[in-house]
Amino acid sequence: MPFAKQWYLRPSGLVILADQCLIIAGLLTSLFVHFRILTIRIFPLTTICYRTLLQVALALIAWWAFGIYKRVIRFFYGDDYLNIIGILILVHGASFSLGMFFPKKHFLPLEIFIISFCISCCYIICNRLLISYLYVFFKRSRGSDNQKRVFIFGTGDLAVLLKKNLDALSSNEYLLIGFLDENKKMSGRYLEGLKVYDAGKNLRKILIDNAITDIIITGNTISAAKKSDLIEETLQLQIRIAELQSAKALFNDQFNINQLATLDINDLMNRQPIQLYDEHVSDLVNQKTILVTGAAGSIGSEIVRKLCEHHAATIICVDFAESALYNLQQQLVSKFSSSTLHFIVADVRNEVFLYDLYKNYRPQIVYHAAAYKHVPLMEAFPWQAIQTNIVATWYLTKLARQFNVEKFVFISTDKAVEPSSVMGATKRLAEMIVQSYAQRGADTQFVITRFGNVLGSNGSVVPLFKSQIERGGPVTVTHPDMTRYFMTIPEACQLVLEASVMASGGEIFVFDMGTPVKILDLAKNMIRLAGRVPEKDIHIVFTGLRPGEKMHETLFSNSANMQKTYHSKILIATELQRNKEDAEQIVFQLQHVHNYPDPAFIRKRLMDVLHHFEQKPTHQRNNIATAC
Repeated sequence: MPFAKQWYLRPSGLVILADQCLIIAGLLTSLFVHFRILTIRIFPLTTICYRTLLQVALALIAWWAFGIYKRVIRFFYGDDYLNIIGILILVHGASFSLGMFFPKKHFLPLEIFIISFCISCCYIICNRLLISYLYVFFKRSRGSDNQKRVFIFGTGDLAVLLKKNLDALSSNEYLLIGFLDENKKMSGRYLEGLKVYDAGKNLRKILIDNAITDIIITGNTISAAKKSDLIEETLQLQIRIAELQSAKALFNDQFNINQLATLDINDLMNRQPIQLYDEHVSDLVNQKTILVTGAAGSIGSEIVRKLCEHHAATIICVDFAESALYNLQQQLVSKFSSSTLHFIVADVRNEVFLYDLYKNYRPQIVYHAAAYKHVPLMEAFPWQAIQTNIVATWYLTKLARQFNVEKFVFISTDKAVEPSSVMGATKRLAEMIVQSYAQRGADTQFVITRFGNVLGSNGSVVPLFKSQIERGGPVTVTHPDMTRYFMTIPEACQLVLEASVMASGGEIFVFDMGTPVKILDLAKNMIRLAGRVPEKDIHIVFTGLRPGEKMHETLFSNSANMQKTYHSKILIATELQRNKEDAEQIVFQLQHVHNYPDPAFIRKRLMDVLHHFEQKPTHQRNNIATAC
């Protein structure tokens, strides 16, 4: 008997016992209905006992055969209830059929079993619904004072699945309040027992009235513009924003809202992503031999991937970073078979190497992305910036003309406009060199692309902020008023490729990137997109401007003439050009300072050859270092 005692105390045993009691109750109720309660004295008690035992025996066999008793009641869903209905049909059908073999006095009519089936279904299903409800009710009633009050943004399948997942958690950390949706038709309706609120009407009041602490955005239920508005709306309310893009994150026993936080780069720009091309670029690069310098960098590697997608015949990938180039090789070789890829570890400052490269491969298009770009480091090592950003560009440019390259695309930066840093000055001088070779009658079309900071690129502010957030902060911002233009890596790549299609020679192509973004706002948005609250979970510290940094960047100088193109987001900046002899004379002057180790002296020479290069004094880094 110890075994039996143990078996009955198990939850599955209690489920079987309860279900059989309900089946008996269902059969007896149907008999009461059939024979009428006033005529109970004529009940065939012996028959009822026999038929009840038979029905229970059949039910026990069915419950064991289909394993229905093993299923946890609080996790019962639609299919489980359908299974119960099907099993009860089978049990009652078998019970009636076997009754045909009983003596006639023990026969029961078919309507009794039909009524018994309907009542038994009601009893068992309602019992399970009641248990599920009580489980959720008592779990909520035990909620702690710091329980997170959650809205789910979206009303699709993923939102419902998330709701069920949170309901099933044994933790009392989350309390679901309702759903948010932009669809006006869903407003005021109920989903899984929770109200759907209009995300576009009185949202702030709804959030305050319900004391919401967290919002989980499910799938692609919200536009980038609306998400930006939502982040701005909830900023002062200290509400965490998290995202669930797929059901994968739900398959985890240690599920936590903080695990859902994902960073969508487009959410940081407060504008819609820019979309360009593709067919024009395909026509240009298809079956061409193309050279990409700085191929392992953020922009260079994206250009190489796009060239592979557009079936360039041969792509020569040149970079000085061995590991990064190897990683690019491993990513592309097995994925793209239509293009022949050559990966070359080399220094673009080596003129002899570049000559052999042009001679051996005869590239038809050159994308020059190799550069030193970190402003503070180039202030300390200006000679390295001159060698890579100016001299190497000069080598590549004159060789492109010598070997009749069809198009030469130079990738520049907004820091080249009225530069205040060594990095910006060297990039502006490189622009002047490239433009000086774009003379009438030249076989090569030389073109320049200029854009702002690239979100997510190596060494950019986004990876820095992300790592600081993952460590728990603080997030370091140089100045509360600093602004920058931002674009994503795919957008930058689109501009470079589209410019090579548009180019006729000598243009500087610029993206219209809308209004600049405050770095402080970028930091706050990243914190919020990581599921944290600025100054509550993660602190922000101001460190002061670094040498060479400007408070605000511009994409073209005041003297530049801006021209429109066939794409509304691409402009052409026409700036004063120098002839080839003057540009080469600048290179010769700068090459003579290589024996001078003093960075200040080299910066002075840069000012001499680039008259609008002026380094403005900056605050010392610790002078304004305060917590936000």
